[in-house]
Order: sequence, then C-alpha cells, then structure tokens
Amino acid sequence: MFGQHGLSLAKDRAGSLSTVTALLMPALMAAAGITSDTLQWSLQQRIMQRQAEIAALAGAEALSQNRAVAETVQAQLASGGQPAIAITPIIEQGPSSGPFAGDPLVVRVQLSSIARLPFASLFSSAGVPISVEATAGLVEERTAMAIAGH
Repeated sequence: MFGQHGLSLAKDRAGSLSTVTALLMPALMAAAGITSDTLQWSLQQRIMQRQAEIAALAGAEALSQNRAVAETVQAQLASGGQPAIAITPIIEQGPSSGPFAGDPLVVRVQLSSIARLPFASLFSSAGVPISVEATAGLVEERTAMAIAGH
C-alpha cells in the first residue's frame, strides 16, 4: 500500500526518543504536581496536629491550675507562631464523644482548615479539608498528659 517509501519510514528510528518524551511529558508533570500536593498536604496536617496536641496539653495544664481552659487553649493557638487556623477550633472540657466522653479532667481540641494545594488549585479553587484532634487530661496527682491524637 505504501510501497518502498512507507517501509523505509517504518524502519527509521530517528527522533523517536523526542517523540516518546513529548508524549510522556504531561504524565510526568502531573505526577510531579500530585507528589508536590501530597507533600504539602501532609506537612500542613502534621503542623496542625502538633498545634492541637500542644493546645490540648495547655488546656489540661490549665485544669491542673484551676485556670480557664478555653481561654488558655485559644491563647496557646494564637501564640504558636504557626499558620492561622481557617475554621474556629472546637475546645471541649469533658469531650462529648470518644473514650473519655464526659470526663471533666479531659480536654479535647479539634482543628479544621482548608489546605490550598499548588497543583490542585490549577484545576479547582476549592481546597482540601484537613481536620485533626488531640485529647489531653489529668492523671495521677493532677499532672497534665497527652492521651490521644488523631
């Protein structure tokens, strides 16, 4: 059908590497973007988890010293030097759920935020929600101790 000329084109391999590279480049760029977003999301989640744990411990420490728990936790979150939490934190003395529900010597802090991811923001203006929580309470002799973090 193509004759002698078509057969010689099929055997010619010049430029095949650049063609394959050009065809694979969008997939490689997408993989790099998704990897970058995953690392960014994980980092933001870890920072928020640390904030929640420190705030819960501050609340438990406030309990041991008969100080206001919510105000102490809010002050700790504000002084943390970390990025601001986009959504108002939930602070519970005597958590409403979980294994320590109703225990007045336990403080639960839940933080939520919306992560703006660089690659995903090219396709959607909506961010990715991140939610973390930490629980701390008083144990023997009114010593503050971290109980759980999620």
